[in-house]
Amino acid sequence: MSRFTENQDEAVTDNETGLTWHKKDSRQLTGKWLHLEKARKFADEQNKAKFGGYDDWRIPSLDDVKTIFDKQFSNRDFGNNEIHIPPEFEKGCADSTWTDTVNGERAMMFNLVKGRSSWINKYGEGPFAVRLVRGARSKES
Repeated sequence: MSRFTENQDEAVTDNETGLTWHKKDSRQLTGKWLHLEKARKFADEQNKAKFGGYDDWRIPSLDDVKTIFDKQFSNRDFGNNEIHIPPEFEKGCADSTWTDTVNGERAMMFNLVKGRSSWINKYGEGPFAVRLVRGARSKES
């Protein structure tokens, strides 16, 4: 079985970690860049709409995001630059994603090109997006 499974509900399941991810990020779904507070609202909206039949979508932790980053993976961002997430995710996404790690007015962003995290003003308008996740990682991951 492949590590990643594209679901019928516009989601991608990581069979190694047990996490399920939105196939598209917030920019692909809304056409807008989002600061972290708007990303939280986006997650709430996806839960109210029961996206994919679920109401437990959340902003990923830094550790969650690191599980889908691998230099062996090749995908393309909105500018057609290479990013390192599985090809099961829709091409044309942002080259980074918000995480749930916050320190005052700053939040942790994870770069999908270099695999590095950095502190960003959580009210910065972008080009920032979030890829929502649901579930808990299995103990082995």
